[in-house]
Amino acid sequence: MNLIFRLIRVLILSLVRPGLHPLDPSSLHFRAWPFDLDINVHMTNSRYFALMDLGRTELILRNGIAKQMFKRKWQPVVSGSTMRFKRAIKPFQKFAVETQALYWDDKGFYLEQRFVSGGKTLALGVVKAVFVGPSGIIRPEEICHLIGADETSPIMPDWLSGWPDMESAIEARLAA
Repeated sequence: MNLIFRLIRVLILSLVRPGLHPLDPSSLHFRAWPFDLDINVHMTNSRYFALMDLGRTELILRNGIAKQMFKRKWQPVVSGSTMRFKRAIKPFQKFAVETQALYWDDKGFYLEQRFVSGGKTLALGVVKAVFVGPSGIIRPEEICHLIGADETSPIMPDWLSGWPDMESAIEARLAA
């Protein structure tokens, strides 16, 4: 239930904060409350993913994609994600979730989502997000064109170059 209040906060902040270009980063600030913790008294793994959802929501609200999404009956969908935890988020600790598009291919956007506190990265997630409409997956180039950001994708970062191979291997496993 507590995430509904955070979602409402994100929605309100998105209305008053300036718009973003699709490649601009967004940043949301949080505090780890007792209901975010697990038995080890640090933020539970599932809460990271829930807060990443809020980070992506804020990004698409501020960069104009949400308007097109509602108008065209698209749905945002995570098609893949990976997460690396480096330092625990402790009770009452303040932290930020920084969300930024890295690049896109013919089907989806690849986003980096960092959990940061005191200038240190606590966790890093990479998400492939797609938009699905009544006739299937919407090409990122079409989305960028509709929001007035007609440009080609940045080059895939070298450190992420293994992702397409991993996706292909997982798809093959799912088909088996």
